Amino acid sequence: MDDYEQIRKAYYVEGLSIRAISKQLGHSRKAIRKALEHAEPEGYQRKAPRNAPVIAPYQARIEELLKESEQLPRKQRYTGHKIYQLLQAEGYRGVKVICTATFSQQRRARKHCPAYLPLEFDIGQDAQVDWGEALAEITAYAKPYKCL
Repeated sequence: MDDYEQIRKAYYVEGLSIRAISKQLGHSRKAIRKALEHAEPEGYQRKAPRNAPVIAPYQARIEELLKESEQLPRKQRYTGHKIYQLLQAEGYRGVKVICTATFSQQRRARKHCPAYLPLEFDIGQDAQVDWGEALAEITAYAKPYKCL
């Protein structure tokens, strides 16, 4: 993060070229261009999912248990530990951490909340203004009324 800040400062404030920044800070020109495009480093994303040979045969069963769990009352829903115990009884020989992590991933994937709340109003009933200034002439008053 500090390198990104130094690179952006050198380029935008000091007016150095990408080549000069590369020599000064010891980064590749490709890395410097990336820092100039984005204010913060991008998170790492895997290109392909990891192989999970031990848990793979049980992923469908975990999905079934997750669906079943959603139908149960809140206090009786399955936890990661309970899922692990049920799979162990069915022959799972892997570690608990992988089982609970898979359960958590599948549960999070099923929960997708909208990032916004849609606002719906009747026509002409409501108005919304974020930042602005307007001049409105209201008939009850003789002079113009300024709304902020």
